Amino acid sequence: MRRFNLNNAQFGALLVSPLFVVLAMVVAYPLLYAVWASFQFFRLSRPDDIRFNGLDNYLSVLGDEGFRTALWHSFIYTFVAVPIELALGLIIALALVKLRVGRDLARTLIVIPMMLAPVVMGLMWKFMYNDQLGVINQVARALGLVQGSIPWLSSPDLALWSLIIVEIWATTPIMVILLGAGLTVIPDELYEAARMDGANSWQRFVKITLPLLQPIILVALLIRGMDAFRVFDLVYILTQGGPANSTDVLSYFLYRLNFVNLNVGQASAGSMIMLAMLIVAGLLLIRLLRREETA
Repeated sequence: MRRFNLNNAQFGALLVSPLFVVLAMVVAYPLLYAVWASFQFFRLSRPDDIRFNGLDNYLSVLGDEGFRTALWHSFIYTFVAVPIELALGLIIALALVKLRVGRDLARTLIVIPMMLAPVVMGLMWKFMYNDQLGVINQVARALGLVQGSIPWLSSPDLALWSLIIVEIWATTPIMVILLGAGLTVIPDELYEAARMDGANSWQRFVKITLPLLQPIILVALLIRGMDAFRVFDLVYILTQGGPANSTDVLSYFLYRLNFVNLNVGQASAGSMIMLAMLIVAGLLLIRLLRREETA
């Protein structure tokens, strides 16, 4: 019987080969198919008329006012929600580090939003935002802040900001976990030495905590920024892009283009544009991360 002698690299490749097969089936093939579809005239209403049309889909999507509006909403959603999540996450993580009693209970309560399914969370907030029965309006009226009801989800001026509030509530715990893990590995000796040199709390935070947390902050921004930019579930459950397309973010716009308008070609082209934006943003953050690690 012939025996095969494998070195470490070959044995490792053999172990991970099933994973590569699965990834090829669930990631690579759909991605390549979307790239192919983005260059085709491909409408589900005309399945027998699929033909190559070059860059027409890309030009049509980029020239679509709805696409530009959805892209702008995605930028607002990301660049408002993520920095607030980062700031709140850092404040809470710093507070938890200083907490001596009930720290484990506090951490458990903080991560509860992460345990909720997006559908459950969306329906819960939809009821809380209800004009007549929602607890938010009832509390506001009880405190005398408003006389009537605030149309949180039915006002074009408020709907997107209402979604951002839900996003911040739901995902700040991720920032707390990431930043809290980074804080625990900072040696206490550094703070003691700075304290002996006369540095106050703010100076210790600026000179020690922030520089040493910078790699963790960049990773957190990378993860949460990409996730927020492609938000779909909250929009679908709470507003479905309304009212008057005021919450129509990029993912939901492409979903509607594909499954409502049945325009697979243009939806695929829009998805490729979105993917390219995420790749560029990710590469920039990774480059910053590597620069910090080198420094």
